[in-house]
Amino acid sequence: MASLYKVLVANIFNFQTSLCDIGLRRGIDSRQILAHPYVPEEVTRAAIAQSLQNANNNHAFIVAAKAAAKDKETQDLYAICDVGYGLMITILQDAAQSLANKNYIALENDLSKCPRFVSDCQNALGSKTTPEMLDRSRKQFDLVIMSQIAEGLIKK
Repeated sequence: MASLYKVLVANIFNFQTSLCDIGLRRGIDSRQILAHPYVPEEVTRAAIAQSLQNANNNHAFIVAAKAAAKDKETQDLYAICDVGYGLMITILQDAAQSLANKNYIALENDLSKCPRFVSDCQNALGSKTTPEMLDRSRKQFDLVIMSQIAEGLIKK
């Protein structure tokens, strides 16, 4: 578990460092972005933020893929993903609010639902998926699992 925590912290630190680089280019003080990366609540907050950002990007990709689909069946399959990712975005937003409110039961509940949305989308697409969508799904799945692991480190 300790080595998994180190990997999680390293991933979050890299994400936060990227945010600082972006913030500095936009004139934002990095102290507004970076909190101590080893505090479980902050690691969880950053993991949820990263999951949410990725889910929004994937949702936009799915909406574009649905619009570009040439047949009704593929459009319908992407519609399933559209709804699933839309719900996941809402749940990740709820999770962020639960963390801010220190409502750890609701946080755990919210985060436990997210992997299912990713796998449901992938299962719906089946053989109609693309290599890019597979990569996006794998990354999203990793991010939501990372959020769950980080949440599990919070002392309640």
